[in-house]
Amino acid sequence: MIGAGLTVFLAACGSESEQPPVAQPNAPGDGKLAKAGDVPVGSGVVSPDGVLVLQLTEGQFTAFDAICPHQAFRVSPPDASGVITCGAHQSRFRAADGSRIDGLAPSGLKAIPVQVKEGYVVKIAM
Repeated sequence: MIGAGLTVFLAACGSESEQPPVAQPNAPGDGKLAKAGDVPVGSGVVSPDGVLVLQLTEGQFTAFDAICPHQAFRVSPPDASGVITCGAHQSRFRAADGSRIDGLAPSGLKAIPVQVKEGYVVKIAM
């Protein structure tokens, strides 16, 4: 009787093939974060690999790790006042430099060096 219950339990768990697909990362060494034209002036976008790409001034791009240093929740692009907020616990950061304004985060956001290359904002290899 225990065996029958175990079979039902295992069947309910599903199989590995039923798991949601995982997004494919960029090609190794590719470094592309976003199309430059897709990053709104005065705001930004979060790339699939977790980088917040900003264009606060037209033609000038900066980037930060989009993971809040408090508990690793993803932050949102900045609001109209230039403030980046972590929706989980409301830590706030300055879009201009990623520095911490307030909240539970122990530090600011980690800067990621970028440049525009062939119409894409890409990470600069260090």
